[in-house]
Amino acid sequence: MTELDFDFSNLEYISSAGLRVLLSAQKIMNKQGSTVVKNANDMIKDAFDVTGFSDILKVE
Repeated sequence: MTELDFDFSNLEYISSAGLRVLLSAQKIMNKQGSTVVKNANDMIKDAFDVTGFSDILKVE
């Protein structure tokens, strides 16, 4: 697998546990491809900005 896509169109909130899952997936995918987050709402994008995840994840 070279690209792992997360579709967040039905996700309203992400907890710290969810952020840890994304971080784990990103670490694995760094070795073989990329991770993309799609359709995240503004609240989730804000959480990514505050935590620095927007710097390590591709958010579309």
